[in-house]
Amino acid sequence: MMKNLLIWIVAIALSAVSSAAAIGAIAKSKAPELALSVFPVNGFAAETIAANLAKASVAENLGKFPDQLNSSTNALALQAFESEPIAPEAVAVMALSRSGDIRRDLMHKAFELSRRQQLVTGWMILDSGARDDIQAVLTYYDTTLRTNASAGEVVIPVMASALENENFVEPFAALLKQDPPWSARFWGRVAATPEAIGNAVELRRLLYQRSELSVVYKDAALINALVSNKQFEKAEQLYALISPSRDGGYVVRDGDFRHEPAYPPIDWQLFSTGEYGAVISQGSLQLSAIRNAGGLLARQLVKLSKSNFDLEVKFDKDVPPNANLSLHLSCAEELSGRPIRIIIPLAKKLNKQKISNQGSPCDYYWMSIHGRSADADEGFDTAVESISLNPE
Repeated sequence: MMKNLLIWIVAIALSAVSSAAAIGAIAKSKAPELALSVFPVNGFAAETIAANLAKASVAENLGKFPDQLNSSTNALALQAFESEPIAPEAVAVMALSRSGDIRRDLMHKAFELSRRQQLVTGWMILDSGARDDIQAVLTYYDTTLRTNASAGEVVIPVMASALENENFVEPFAALLKQDPPWSARFWGRVAATPEAIGNAVELRRLLYQRSELSVVYKDAALINALVSNKQFEKAEQLYALISPSRDGGYVVRDGDFRHEPAYPPIDWQLFSTGEYGAVISQGSLQLSAIRNAGGLLARQLVKLSKSNFDLEVKFDKDVPPNANLSLHLSCAEELSGRPIRIIIPLAKKLNKQKISNQGSPCDYYWMSIHGRSADADEGFDTAVESISLNPE
């Protein structure tokens, strides 16, 4: 898998970033050839033509570097080097006409001369991958992202996909501890890459610091992605890491509504439209709807042990008779023989109910509040002071 990823990144990067320019320079621009036609020889012009020919060869070969370049390309590179010994791409093209340790040594020399050449970094990536040197691969990715503004469109998605492989977790941690400028884009892409989100939790654990700038990390998006992909335990692990003070050890998190939700749906997930909605304000969950409107107002993912529970929902005052409020408990897991949804009417100021999860195959449930205003009234406004779900 790793080698396929490496070939893919080099193929796309060289074709998208380099080969179009290479073909354009060869087919349309006569400037390099013109520069070579006068004396003394322009070494950088020879370098440009040789490098463009080499890049086009790699791109046409879907990211694989040739074992040998043709003699005319190598001759141009040698001509460029003799005229301009510090021309990095000339050294790189000369390297591609060699093999073994000589090729590698020359490529390292080219890299020392310049870290901005896709031809050089592309080869370094593939060579490091062939030697299973993951840390080196990521270092060259970092170099590419720092020196080429357009490379992120190609490199960031490949890096995120690489996190599917658990062997990349610790090397990524070593690199990301240096706070590279592309970190936020990387985490955003990881949250949108389902195959990577499980290992991303372990990576996040290795990087976590109490004084960190959390804006770099897309924790809310990652938690939401984990829940959406049914990785509930991983979502809970991440939540406990980044928000330990909010967990509290209770089945229902923030059951007294003291905080604004930061990481739904582990925290409260609130829903609002122009006709109905829910907000947390002044220590309560405020619910409202206009006439003949309503639906899902709020929900939270909860984990239930194989026990009996006491459910209690307390409002700040009597519930409006036209609110038609109810609390639902439905299994969030994809299981055969899932338990049926439990629907509990919320018609009193204090609502109590006993619930059993004994014998159920389900551990994770959606606890949700629904409400709808009757069509003959003017709507409703009410507030929940607390919700608790405690084992007996």
